[in-house]
Amino acid sequence: MNPDISILSLTPTTLIGLSETTSLAGAGTPALWRNFGPRIQEIDQRADDWRYSLRVYPADLSLARLTPDTEYREWAAVAVEEGAAVPDGLETHDLAGGLYVRCLHKGLPGEIGNTVNYLFGQWLPTSGYDVDNSRPHFERMAPDYRPDDPDAQEEMYVPLKVLPLDA
Repeated sequence: MNPDISILSLTPTTLIGLSETTSLAGAGTPALWRNFGPRIQEIDQRADDWRYSLRVYPADLSLARLTPDTEYREWAAVAVEEGAAVPDGLETHDLAGGLYVRCLHKGLPGEIGNTVNYLFGQWLPTSGYDVDNSRPHFERMAPDYRPDDPDAQEEMYVPLKVLPLDA
């Protein structure tokens, strides 16, 4: 079954959370969320109840050069209203918005590779778009998201740019 895919133009969003430099081989996503999760209650002026898992890749990164050792900045965050106070020990990130593909992943986090393979291996090459690594990739999880639930859903967002038309 192919995942639900849509193209969206997102507005800028301010996030508050924790971040770390990591790689695919050393990704510490569960540990980052264990550290951040209890701190969510300290954040006032939330824009919504969703949780955001962000990856900021090098802007010049291409899929062909992505390796398990490629470093990037990973975030565990929530969206806040403009001017929200930042609790001590947390930091902000301004998500610029722009053109994104949203791909709905259904299943356990360990199965997201199937969704990623479909998006990058089948959908993207025939879409008329390319990945724009000058903006973060991210997932959004609902407040009731449980990573141990086989029916869990998360929205995967990949920044896009329109490919030039062939002359």
